[in-house]
Amino acid sequence: MIRRIVVSAGALAVVTASAAATIIVASPPLEMPTPMSFEIEPPAPVVACPGGQTVPVGDVGTGGDLASEPTVRTLDVWGPTSTRAVGLGLGADDAIAVQTERIADGDIEGWAALTCAQPSFDQWLVGGATTLGSSTRLVLSNPSTAPTEVTVTIYGPLGAREDQVLLPIAPGDSVQRLIEGVATQMSAIVLRVEATGPGVVAALQDSRLEGFQPAGTTWVGASAPATDSAIPVVNADAQAVRNDDAASGNTDTGSATPAVAIPGPAVTVRLMAPDGARVELSLVSPEGIESWSVGQAITLDPGVVTDIDVPTDRLGAIEVRSDEPVLASARTVVARAPREGLAADVAYDHTWVPAMDVRTPTTLSAVVPSDGARLAVYSPVAAQVEVLGDADEVVGSADIAARTVQWVPITAAQGARIHIEGVSAWAFVMTSPDGYIASAAPVDISTTFLTATVLPDTYPASGGG
Repeated sequence: MIRRIVVSAGALAVVTASAAATIIVASPPLEMPTPMSFEIEPPAPVVACPGGQTVPVGDVGTGGDLASEPTVRTLDVWGPTSTRAVGLGLGADDAIAVQTERIADGDIEGWAALTCAQPSFDQWLVGGATTLGSSTRLVLSNPSTAPTEVTVTIYGPLGAREDQVLLPIAPGDSVQRLIEGVATQMSAIVLRVEATGPGVVAALQDSRLEGFQPAGTTWVGASAPATDSAIPVVNADAQAVRNDDAASGNTDTGSATPAVAIPGPAVTVRLMAPDGARVELSLVSPEGIESWSVGQAITLDPGVVTDIDVPTDRLGAIEVRSDEPVLASARTVVARAPREGLAADVAYDHTWVPAMDVRTPTTLSAVVPSDGARLAVYSPVAAQVEVLGDADEVVGSADIAARTVQWVPITAAQGARIHIEGVSAWAFVMTSPDGYIASAAPVDISTTFLTATVLPDTYPASGGG
């Protein structure tokens, strides 16, 4: 009797399981909702400026021929309504600003300007060197309220270095590194700066010495690789000048040697293709195409940084066309008679101007860095270029022929925000009669919404224990 009951219970279990299986198979499929996309407004803009330049090797005196530390300098930030400390520099709750600095003595004597940008996750810095007499100081600023970590890759004449630099940065703080401390004797440098979290604002201080004389100091801002770009200004009509004593023939430096001849401006273009490229360079002036380098292709090996001399004695622009994305920037060096030193000494100042993508229309913005700043504009096509103020009022305009560069007069005052729409490359340039030069390039601050897409899915099966 007991055995028959057990068998019947087993048979009942089999029947029940079969019925359950039949129910599951017969159930209609679940209806899945369609994916949903919506826009997320980006956070309020915030920018960071790197702050004042520093003497890389420390102070070796505050007076006389061997003075290194500046004693006369002015540092201004224009654009935002208010600023706050961000580590070594300044930050502001605004979309854009500009930093200008004038140093009248010491090892880093010269002018420097930089457009203060918003944090980015991936940026390139094209400029600097670590050979004898050169220093490259990287400043990374985090103006946000969240921490970030930065990975720096260094590229040089032999390609990318295997050793990367890892730097954590606290909220509202900044860090600096002398690149010569990790990569010495590099005549040409490109840095890639990749950040996590809220991103970072990166800038390079490029300082040079010629013996005991200052040979220029400037800031290098971010660049981006492109296949069709232009460096909007080289040379900038800068002319070699002397100070009043040298111009009058009175050198009075303890030597009977007459005043040395001051060399003319020099221009170098720096190129680097992360994946290699064939590049064609063309030099244009206000009159059009110049003879230099037209039709001559240059092969760039992956990650190898290359410097090329540019023979120009007036305002010019450089077109950079390639089959793969290329980074480019140009350095203009101007000479002058030094304030102190031997009669044969020559001092210098310099500035870097990055290449800008000219394939598609965009809106680039900048803050007027000085009342005496001039605006140089390159256009790949014939166009009437209009310079617009914050309220879209016209503050300057010019008819520019295709593949030329022109000075465009503007009425905007120092500290005013301006922008240009369309396909063009442009930058502000400041020069002085006593041999200083600085520049400030525009950035894209157009507000773009982030798009998020929600993809529906079922919950994964849970594995109970």
